[in-house]
Amino acid sequence: MKKVLSRTLLAFLVLALVLLILVSLREPSLSRTWDEDVSVLAGVEVSNDEVVTLTEVRDWSYGISSIVSKQYFDATFDPNDIVAMWMYEQQLDASGLIAHTFLVFEFDERYERGRYLGLSVETRREQGEKYSIIGGALRSFEITHIWATERDLVTRRVQYLDYPLTRYRLEIPAEYRSRIFSKFAKETQGLASVPRWYNTASNNCTSSLIKYVNESKPGAIPFHYSYALTGKVDEYLEQLGFKAADYSLQITRDFLASNKLR
Repeated sequence: MKKVLSRTLLAFLVLALVLLILVSLREPSLSRTWDEDVSVLAGVEVSNDEVVTLTEVRDWSYGISSIVSKQYFDATFDPNDIVAMWMYEQQLDASGLIAHTFLVFEFDERYERGRYLGLSVETRREQGEKYSIIGGALRSFEITHIWATERDLVTRRVQYLDYPLTRYRLEIPAEYRSRIFSKFAKETQGLASVPRWYNTASNNCTSSLIKYVNESKPGAIPFHYSYALTGKVDEYLEQLGFKAADYSLQITRDFLASNKLR
């Protein structure tokens, strides 16, 4: 019996090692047949004074379970004009441990269409692929930055896919808001030429956001289990004083039926 168990364990270890080797040999790519919502990469130009021009900012319109229109636009943003930052959270499991998060940079009224500019760090799925936690840990998806209007990112999830969202206001000093925006823009620029893998634990939607906060203000968000258990990041940010404790808004289909997003 012991010999059988030993052989079974050895076979399992060999299989796991082979799988690890095969996964490690996979290379990320910019050339696959992508799902349409992640097929277009935003272009980024950063001037000497850190003003950012974004091309192909997504601004799709959605109805109940349908895509109404597919538009993109170009715009120029001065990071010093950011007046607020917001975080959205979409719970992905019943336990509340896993969530998708994305940011919205609020600019002043002069920016019109681009006033509420969203950034969502996502998996760049191929046609027919579905996101999975295991796949995200095994180099199944490249990582991508989706620059889009707040309206696009919110109504896609709420109206089109019927996923409720919670919106929080972030308490981040102006100088760090502008640095975070600039770092994300430059990372988007880099990903357009050098693709990288998404990783469920170490390079996901939330840990990527935290990375650039910490690069802007070293040690601002110390390592925490919410880097991987992303559904708990809102609680952690509140403990650190980065999330406004007096503001949260639940956004559902019913909410949007009778209220404007802003």
